[in-house]
Amino acid sequence: MKNVMVIIDESNSSYDLLIWVLENLKDTIESSKVLIFAQQPQNYFTPPIVLSSSVGFAQIFNPFSPKAELIRLAQEKNMKIALGILEKAKKICGNHGFKAETFTDAGDPKDPIRKIIQERKIDLLAMSDHQTRNLKKCLHNTNCSLLVVSKGFRKN
Repeated sequence: MKNVMVIIDESNSSYDLLIWVLENLKDTIESSKVLIFAQQPQNYFTPPIVLSSSVGFAQIFNPFSPKAELIRLAQEKNMKIALGILEKAKKICGNHGFKAETFTDAGDPKDPIRKIIQERKIDLLAMSDHQTRNLKKCLHNTNCSLLVVSKGFRKN
């Protein structure tokens, strides 16, 4: 049994990639396990800081940081987005007769992808050509084949 992992994001081309894999690699993945990974968008906020102000010689410190609350809210929103992406991908797989296992993570995608490849013994990793630029490095020191699907791979 082979393990096939597809990396998706919020773009329509990611869903097209998933459909392409399900339709064109059907013979390969019929006896395989399909795994789908969606990366949560990264937050580009600066870390929370302690606000202080000077009043003459005295300083007033406020341990509350509005940035910390914004970061927490953004992380929650990003998690909801990633879970929604994965839910749609699971429905697509179900419509094609496949059951998929899904994963998501925040931060740099290279680390969790490499970890999943090694732990789940992924044989084939499918991604679109626009994802390859950022994620090719995650395949170093892994026994995993890479399938890169270029633009225009699916015609309506």
